[in-house]
Amino acid sequence: MVSCRFNTKKIVSEFSVALAVMIACGTLGGFSVFSEITGSADSSSCVRAAEKVEKTERAEKAERAVNADSRKSGAKKSKYAKKSLKKTEERSVKKAEFDDRWFYASFGLRSDEETEELCRLIQKAGDDGLNGMLWACGMEGCGHWSETVKVRFGKIKKVADESSVEIIPILWSIGYGTALGRNQNLVEGIAIEDLHVVVKDGKVELAPDAEGGVIQNAGMETFKGNTMEGYDFHDLPGKISFPDTDVKHTGTASLRLENFAQNAHGHGRVLQTVKVTPCRNYRISVWYKTEGLTDKNAFRLQIYSEDGRMLSSALPTIAEGGTQEWQKQTLIFSTTEKDEKIRIYMGVWGGTTGKMWLDDLQIESIDLTAPLQRPGTPITVKNAKSGKVYKEGKDFVPAKFSLGEFRKGTVKSPILIPEGSRIQEGTELSLTYYVPAMVMKGQVSTCMSEPEVYEFFEESEDDIMKLLSTKKWLLSIDEIRAANTCKACEKSNLTLDKILGKCITRQYETIQKVQPGAEVYIWSDMLDPNHNCHADYIKCRGDFTGVWKWIPKELIISCWYYEKREESMKFFSELGFRTQAAAYYDVDTLDTSRDWLEVCRRTPKCTGIMYTTWQKKYALMEDFAKMLKE
Repeated sequence: MVSCRFNTKKIVSEFSVALAVMIACGTLGGFSVFSEITGSADSSSCVRAAEKVEKTERAEKAERAVNADSRKSGAKKSKYAKKSLKKTEERSVKKAEFDDRWFYASFGLRSDEETEELCRLIQKAGDDGLNGMLWACGMEGCGHWSETVKVRFGKIKKVADESSVEIIPILWSIGYGTALGRNQNLVEGIAIEDLHVVVKDGKVELAPDAEGGVIQNAGMETFKGNTMEGYDFHDLPGKISFPDTDVKHTGTASLRLENFAQNAHGHGRVLQTVKVTPCRNYRISVWYKTEGLTDKNAFRLQIYSEDGRMLSSALPTIAEGGTQEWQKQTLIFSTTEKDEKIRIYMGVWGGTTGKMWLDDLQIESIDLTAPLQRPGTPITVKNAKSGKVYKEGKDFVPAKFSLGEFRKGTVKSPILIPEGSRIQEGTELSLTYYVPAMVMKGQVSTCMSEPEVYEFFEESEDDIMKLLSTKKWLLSIDEIRAANTCKACEKSNLTLDKILGKCITRQYETIQKVQPGAEVYIWSDMLDPNHNCHADYIKCRGDFTGVWKWIPKELIISCWYYEKREESMKFFSELGFRTQAAAYYDVDTLDTSRDWLEVCRRTPKCTGIMYTTWQKKYALMEDFAKMLKE
C-alpha cells in the first residue's frame, strides 16, 4: 500500500508523551485508554474539524481566488481559476452523498512537466466533483526541499485551492522505512547471535566451523525420470516439470517448467527444505531463463520457515515478450531464533504460456556485514574461549552501516581492530549484533521503539505546517512486516499490539499539537483482524491483535482489502470508528468500486470513498466521480 510501492505502499521508542497541548482543545475524556501504555494522565479530546463549508461559500472562495490572481497578474484570470469557478457553482446545486470524494496521487516534484501533469489532473478531478487528493510525495522530508521544489509545490497547491480539491498528506510509513533518510540505523533490526569469527589483519572473517546451509542437487544434475533428486516437491513431473539436458546454465542439465494450464492454478513450481542456523543472514540465488513466458509477474523465488512464515520473496519482472537469456536472481533473508530449516520455493505462479528453466541454486552466509548502530541494537564482542567481553571504541570499532550495501549483500567485516586493542591477531571471537530485518523486495521497517523516530515526527510535522495548513492527514501505517525484534522493543516491556498502538497514538497527538481539531485517517490493514492484524506476521514478533484498543477513536479508518470489505467496514464501525473506502486498485472496470460503494452506503459513519491507483491509471476517474452521483 504505498506510494513507492511503492513504493511507497515502512519505529519508535520509550516514550515521553506530551499531551498538555490537547487539554486546551476541548472537554476532558477520550484518551483514558492510552494511560496504561503512555504513562500519561487522561487528556482532553480534540475539537472536531470545522463544519464543512457550504457549496455557495466555496464558490465565493473560488471567486476571491480568481480576483486575487487577476490583481496579481494585472491581466486575465488564471486558466485554472476560471474553470474552477464555473464547476464550483455547478457543484453547489446538489449536495454530495459523501464528504470524502478523494483520489490518490503519487507524483513527485522532480520536474516542471510532472508538476503540470498533476495540475491538470487536479483540475479535472475538481471539475468532476472530487474534493480531496491523497498525495504521496515524501512530504515529511519537505524541510530539506530546494526552493525550486517549493515553487512547484506552491503551484500545485494554488491549483488545488482553485479547484476546491483539498491536499491530504500521507506520511510516516513505518512499514516502508520512514525516518531512514534522517538516520539509516533506525531500521528495525534482527539479531545475529554468537557468530564465530577469527581476527585477521585488523578485521574478522568467519571461523572454519561457522555454520551455513547446504542445498541438495543445486545444479539440477541428478534426476530419476522427471523428478529432480533432493527436492521435496514438483508440480506434476512429466507434465509440467522436466529435466532438460539440452538447455542448461552450467553442467549437464537444468529444470524445465512448461504446460502451466495442466495445473488448475497455472503453477509450475519446485521446493526444497534446507537446514540453516538460527539468527543468521543468508543470500539465496538461482539462474533462470524464459521463452514466451508472457505472464511477466509469474516467476517467484520465496523463502518460508518450516512453520509456514514467509521470510522473504522476490518477484522479478519478465522481459517484454516473455523471452530472455539466463539471468541471476538473488534474495537476502534472515533466520529467527526459531528457524533451523527453511523451504526454498521457486518457479511459476499463475502461468498460461511459455517455458522457464531453473539452474544453479546457491545459498551462502552473509553474516559478515556492518551492524546497526543505535541504542536498541547493541554490539557485543566476546572472546570465544574465555568469554571475556571487549570494549567498543578501545578494543574494536563497528564498521559504518549502509542500507544500500546491505541490500546488495555486500560482505564486510562487522568490526575493525584498532591499534592498542587487547584483541590480538588470530583471536577467536563471538559476535552478537543486529542487521536490518529485511523482507520482500528489500522492504525494511522503522523501529517503533527508538526515541529518535518521534523526534523526526515532530520536526517533519512542523515543516509540513509551514508549507501546507491542512485539516486532514493520513497515517501511512500499513504492511509493517518486521517489528518487535530489537532490544529497544524488548526494553519497552510492551506487547506488539501496544507498541503499535503507542506509535499511532503518538503520531496522532503530534498532528493535533500543531493542528488542533485535524481529522486523521489511517490505512486499515495493521488494525484489521481480517487482514494483517494477527500473530507472527512475516518477521513481527508477537501479536497485533487488540491494537484497536490502544488508538484514538477519533481516527478514520481507510479500508482497502476488497475481498474482506464487508467484514472490515463492519468491524471498525461496530467499534465506533468512522471509516472510508480505498477503492479501484488499477483494475479494468469500476465493478469493484461499485461493490465498495454499496458497502459504504450501508456502513454507519462512513465518510466516503477514494479512487486509489498505484499505477497512475486515471482513465476511469471521471466515470468513478459520476458513479458517486448516481
